[in-house]
Parts: sequence; C-alpha cells; structure tokens
Amino acid sequence: MKGIEGMITFTYHDDIEKANKFYRDTMGFKQVMDRDWVKIFKVGADSHVGLVDSEKGFLKPQKEKPVMLSFMVDDIDAWYSKLTEQGVKTNHPPQVGDDIHMSGFLLWDPSGYVIEILQFLTKPYGE
Repeated sequence: MKGIEGMITFTYHDDIEKANKFYRDTMGFKQVMDRDWVKIFKVGADSHVGLVDSEKGFLKPQKEKPVMLSFMVDDIDAWYSKLTEQGVKTNHPPQVGDDIHMSGFLLWDPSGYVIEILQFLTKPYGE
C-alpha cells in the first residue's frame, strides 16, 4: 500500500458561486477544478479545499458549521492586511496564543464556515 497523496476538505454551500468567488478572488487560492456543482482549490503542496453545491452534494449544509478551516501561512501580517483591505471582517488583528506558539485570527466565508489564518512561530510539525 502506498502512502496518502494529499487531502481535500469538502464544504457544502447553498450559494456555490458566492463561495467560489470568495475562495478564488478574496482568498486568492488557485482553482484546480471548476464544475457546476463542485469547485476545488489548491491551498498548499498537497492540500485542497472543495466547495460542493448543496443541491447535488452527498451532505447538506448545516446552520451551525462544525468545521474550522485552518490555513497555515508564513506571513500572518501580510494575510491580515490583504484580507482587511478587501473588506473582510475578522475577529481581531493577529494575536499570539497563550499555550501554542502561534499567531492567528479568524474570519468567516460567505456560508458561515470559520476560517483560521495562523502562523506557527515555532513549528510543532518540523520544517
């Protein structure tokens, strides 16, 4: 058996075009698949986020989103500036956590999924 090649986290949306515009234009992720009911964005070397139309997907969107999408970046301040300059509302400017040596902030996509932008100041997973 070979190892895992990568990962896609799928999220489900009532308005997939609005979500698509957010992840493509606002977040600036590279779109690698664009079908009418599913969109996939490359966000890291082998990491992806998928958007699924609620009318055609296996699962249905829930009002309360039990998933947080955390994106690890190498320049938290640049990401904060980029997003706030586009009018994206965040919970606060980047802050260093008390128990984990990282800096981060939260925002929400158009469907209500929580997005965490974080920068590990000491990487717990190696270089």
